[in-house]
Amino acid sequence: MTRLLPTLLFVAILAMPRPSAAQGLLGAIMNPGVATSGAPNQVFSFNPVGMVMEFYNAEYEVRVSDTVTAGAGASRRGWYLFGEGESPRLNGDAFVRYYPSGSAFNGIALGLKVGGTRLPNERTLPGIGFDINHSYAMTDHLVLSSGLGMKRLIGRQQADYGQDVITTFRLNVGFGF
Repeated sequence: MTRLLPTLLFVAILAMPRPSAAQGLLGAIMNPGVATSGAPNQVFSFNPVGMVMEFYNAEYEVRVSDTVTAGAGASRRGWYLFGEGESPRLNGDAFVRYYPSGSAFNGIALGLKVGGTRLPNERTLPGIGFDINHSYAMTDHLVLSSGLGMKRLIGRQQADYGQDVITTFRLNVGFGF
């Protein structure tokens, strides 16, 4: 029952009418850098689908210029699907994203990030990485975004037999203001 509410909220947000519907799907895809009714200056976003899988993430992103945003994000991923009792992976990053289309929060973005990660049953390690994102400001209050990235953990020894590069994934719904 506790997972039903976030799922219903996500479905309700997707079902809301939006100004881009008049353009049709092809118009929204072919012109991702064109905001439908003005892009927001700040966005707080989270991953509603991930909550079902014990994966939580949230980001705060602010427009620095027409093509650059900066922000911070945090995530927690539990490993309950693969084993019981393992400690979760905790992650926190500061990031900068560049939107080549000339419109922040719309279209493809290339990002750099730096932060810390605590892997299961280990200490916190610093890391540096990159991500590739796609955002779409459906209105000035609703932004959909997705992204993939990698982060190199600094300070891992070869004897650790663990990963020194981690992957990141996000599929977020954001509220702009």
